[in-house]
Amino acid sequence: MSEVRFAVDASLVPLAKKLRILGVDVKVCYSEEPGKVLLICRKEGRILLTKKCSLIKFFEKYGQKVFYIKDEKDLKRVIEHFKLKPERARCPYCNRELLPTPREEVIEKVPLYVFLNAEKFSRCPSCGRIFWRGSHLDWVKEVIPDGSGETETDKGNKDSGKRG
Repeated sequence: MSEVRFAVDASLVPLAKKLRILGVDVKVCYSEEPGKVLLICRKEGRILLTKKCSLIKFFEKYGQKVFYIKDEKDLKRVIEHFKLKPERARCPYCNRELLPTPREEVIEKVPLYVFLNAEKFSRCPSCGRIFWRGSHLDWVKEVIPDGSGETETDKGNKDSGKRG
């Protein structure tokens, strides 16, 4: 993805996960204190995505970049505004770049149906979850209509990091 890095407040975790799947570096700020969120964004060079008017006013007061989000479904507007292009997917849970993983390494870590039907797999180096292209990603076609949203690591097995 581009060099743009984001932070979101805790109310926008679903948006953060979708952006991560598209390869965007997104940090979730769980602090309710505007000053702490501001310091994180300044220190890490992040733009805050938020729907909280109080955070927007606070960030504008201190000259920090902030972008208003109507709701967590506002993904297409973020992609268009920042001209984001999908690249290597990140873990929707850990925000780490996913690593391509050979099929033979996931045979007992994913459901048999998935193993027989998916061609490519990836693994999160942090949490160990396994990801594959899943049909639940129809939303990618809606926000990136030209087909460039073809990330190869889109569905995760929540238990895969805990097995074998």
